[in-house]
Amino acid sequence: MKLQTGLTVAIAGLALCLAALGGTSGDARAQAYPYSSGGMSVSSGGLSPISASSGGAAAMTLWTDPATGEVFTRPGPGRSPLNLPIATPQSQQQLMQKLQQQEQKTAELEQQVKTIEPAWEDYLGSFKNKVSIGGQFWGDWAMYTHTSWAPQLLTQINPPGPGNNLYNSFDISRAYINIFFNPTSDWTMRITPNIYRTTGTTANQSYGRSGGIGSDLQGDLGYRLKYGYVQWNTPFKNLDIAPLKNDVIVLGQQPQPLTAWEEDLYGFRYVNLTTWNMSISSTFPGISIQGPITFGSDNLQYIDYNIGVFDNASFHALEQTNTKEVMGRISVYPFGARWRFDGLGLTTFYDYGYGNVTPDIANIPTVLKGPNANIQRLAELVHYTADNWQIAFEYDWGRNAWTPGNQYSGSGPAELFGFTPNLPPAAILNQQAFVNLANALMNNGRTTQQAFNLFGHYHIPDTKFTLFGWINQFNPNTSVKNNPFDWQRYVVGISYQYNEYLRFALDEQAILYYQNQYNFPVSYAEQFNYESPKGFKGKTIPNVVLPDMHTTMINIEYMF
Repeated sequence: MKLQTGLTVAIAGLALCLAALGGTSGDARAQAYPYSSGGMSVSSGGLSPISASSGGAAAMTLWTDPATGEVFTRPGPGRSPLNLPIATPQSQQQLMQKLQQQEQKTAELEQQVKTIEPAWEDYLGSFKNKVSIGGQFWGDWAMYTHTSWAPQLLTQINPPGPGNNLYNSFDISRAYINIFFNPTSDWTMRITPNIYRTTGTTANQSYGRSGGIGSDLQGDLGYRLKYGYVQWNTPFKNLDIAPLKNDVIVLGQQPQPLTAWEEDLYGFRYVNLTTWNMSISSTFPGISIQGPITFGSDNLQYIDYNIGVFDNASFHALEQTNTKEVMGRISVYPFGARWRFDGLGLTTFYDYGYGNVTPDIANIPTVLKGPNANIQRLAELVHYTADNWQIAFEYDWGRNAWTPGNQYSGSGPAELFGFTPNLPPAAILNQQAFVNLANALMNNGRTTQQAFNLFGHYHIPDTKFTLFGWINQFNPNTSVKNNPFDWQRYVVGISYQYNEYLRFALDEQAILYYQNQYNFPVSYAEQFNYESPKGFKGKTIPNVVLPDMHTTMINIEYMF
C-alpha cells in the first residue's frame, strides 16, 4: 500500500512538473496535456480529474488521511480531498500581466516621490524669503547741564526737575525685535515686541463711575506688543487698478498715519521726538488703507496717503470709549516723486477723536471736560527732499490735544502726580497753586494749541557725516495771554554713519520757557475756572515761568 502511495505521489509530482513546463510550444502542451479539457483518466489507482476555469489556473484533486498524513489518488473512508493548483499558460500570462502592472504602479509612485521631494526642498529653501527677523536698538548718554520740568525729549527718558543740574544717565529708549512673515505675495504679518520700563506704583485704579481694577505693575522691565498686524498687499492689484497697485489694507496694532511717516522724512527719530508725538502715541489698534498713487509711464508717485479708524486708546492703554478715532494723512507731490519723499511735497494730517474714558464719565455735565472732551489735531507740512538734504516746515493746530500730562511727561511737580512735595508749607501751597493753574490753562476742555516747526538734515558729500536739526515753538493754549507754559525747543547735531547698520549722533537739545518771569494774577486765572488751593491767600501765583532745560546727548542707533 505504501509503495502504491509513493508511486502515486511520484506520478502526481511528474504531472505537476509537466504542467509547469507546459506553454513552451504547441507540441509540448500536447504532450503534457494529452487529455481533453476537464481532466485525465488513468487505470485504477490513477490520478483524479484536473479541473480548470477558462483561462484560469488548473487544480488537481488528491485525498489525504488526516490521521496518518498519507496521500491517495482516490477517495476512501476517512480521506479528505486535497486540491493542488497547477499553473497553466493562461494563469502564467495573467500573473505576468499583474506583475507588469505592479511594476508600472511602483514606477509611477517613485516618480511622484521624486516630484514631491524637490517641492519640500524648494519650500524649505525659500523659507528664509518668507520670514524676516530684524532688530532695532536706540540708546544714549545724556548730560543735563540745566534741569527743569518739561516734556520728554525721547521716549521713556525722565530726568529730574529743577535743582538737579549735571544729572546724567545712560538710557535705552527702544529695543525692538521685528518679525515679518510673508507666506505669499498677498499677505504680510508683522509682530514687534517692545521692552520698556514700568515706572510707577502698584496702586489699584478706578474704572468707570462705580468700578475698579487691580494693578499688576511691579516696576520691572516689561514686555508689551508694539506692533501686531496683518497687511493685505494686493487688494487693488488683484482688481487691476494700476495707480493703486502698491496700496495695502492693514488690520491690527499699527503705526498711526503721521508719526512713523514724519520720522522717516526727518531721519533722526532716535535723537528726538517729533512734535505731535509728544501729544499722541505712535501706535494704535485699528484698520487703515494706505499707499502711493502712481501715474504715467515712469510710474511716478503723485499722492501718498494713509487713512484709518482706530481706538481712542493707544497701544499701551485700555480702550474705554464707545466711540472711535479717525486719522488721515495725504501727501501730494505735484511734480511726481521717484521714491517716497522725492522732491516737493505738500502734506496734511487730521485727527478727530475723544478722551479715553467710559461713556458714563464722558456724559457727566461738567464745566471742565478736560481730557474727556473732543480732541483734534491738524498738521500742515511743506517739505522738499533731495539726494543729500531735506527741509520741512510744519504748522500744527490742536483742540484739547495738550494736557499737563504732556507738558510734564519728562518730569513735573509732585502735586501734579498726587504727591506732597518735601518743601516748607508756604512752598507747598505755591506748588499746589501752580499745578491748579496748569490744569486750568491746559486741561479745561476748551483749549487750542498751536505750533511752528522747522526741521531737516544735510549729508556732507563724500563723507559719513550728516548735519541735522529741529526748531519749534509750542503754545499749549492760544487763548491765554503771556502763557507761562509756552515753550520753544531746539535740537542741533551731527551724525556719523559707521556702516549700513550702525550710526552715532552728537547733539545739543533744550526746552526754553521764553516768557519773562512773572506772577500770574488769580483774577485772570479764574476766567479759566482756576481754584486756589485751601489756605492759599495770595492774589497772584508766584514765579510761574520755569527755568530752561539743556542737555548734551550722544545717541546710538543699531538696526539689522
